[in-house]
Amino acid sequence: MLAKENGRALLAMFLSTAFFMFNDATLKYTAQTMPLGQVIFLRGLVTTALMGMVCLYLGQFKIGWRLCHPVVLARALLEVIGSMMYLTALTKMPMANATAMLQAMPLMVTAGAAIVYGEIVGWRRWSAVAFGFVGVMLIIQPGLDGFDAWALLALGAVFFMATRDLVTRRMPKGLPSFGVTFVVCVAVTFMGAGLGATEVWVPVDTWYLWPILGSSAFIIGAYYFAIVSNRLGELVAVAPMRYTGLLWATAIGVLVWGTFPDWITMTGMVIVVGSGLYTVHRERLRLRAEQAVEQAEVNKKAASRPSASQDPASTRAAATA
Repeated sequence: MLAKENGRALLAMFLSTAFFMFNDATLKYTAQTMPLGQVIFLRGLVTTALMGMVCLYLGQFKIGWRLCHPVVLARALLEVIGSMMYLTALTKMPMANATAMLQAMPLMVTAGAAIVYGEIVGWRRWSAVAFGFVGVMLIIQPGLDGFDAWALLALGAVFFMATRDLVTRRMPKGLPSFGVTFVVCVAVTFMGAGLGATEVWVPVDTWYLWPILGSSAFIIGAYYFAIVSNRLGELVAVAPMRYTGLLWATAIGVLVWGTFPDWITMTGMVIVVGSGLYTVHRERLRLRAEQAVEQAEVNKKAASRPSASQDPASTRAAATA
């Protein structure tokens, strides 16, 4: 049963990652002729309305006051800052490069969990984090002809998104996922409106309507399948599927914009993805070791209990029978 559920979770994560990439591509393409703030705001109106209807149908607004928990609001703020930085960088740099920067986020979360929460991280995973940072430097290429200053903005976005994930661990149990997502949608919509205050917006016609609706559908689908994946399967089992986003981003960049990463950037991508996969592998081994210890304890306790044949009461009953 677990293998079947993990298989369904892998498929869900594959679809989630694909939808995230389609959303990024649609947003990047639309932002070529429409101000970024306007794109984010219009998409936010659609996604907020859709998520609001889902929450209303599921009755998740009945605990509306709990959705204003400080941790939820802090998470939404970090999401706003990270999204604004990443989407700005996405519109200014090749899609594959921007996506490759995001692949370093699990490494940053690993390091942050050790520093903030005191989680035990062995020298192997610390080595993977260090190698991943080297890969990020190769993608950014500081001091070389291929240096892209916008990559620094993408790196800053990764920091805030990793901090968001660390803050999420402090979120009270029982808060509905769709309700938390609704709060994020509202926050990002306001972010688009604030960014739009510095822009000159363009009239919205049919040509813009379809990309906005498409981007909204993609981001909702991405969130939905991500939730399905996390609920069905083991996190360490589905985590590697997230790296398929880099393949999608590279293919879309070649087909739509005709951009292909140079060999230095490709090397950095391979290092970042390899470091992330190795970190997932070490996490899987750690969880298996913990489960083995727990099972050994259970077996030890079971073995120490007297069996029915050794029970004094049953022995006396048998003797008087």
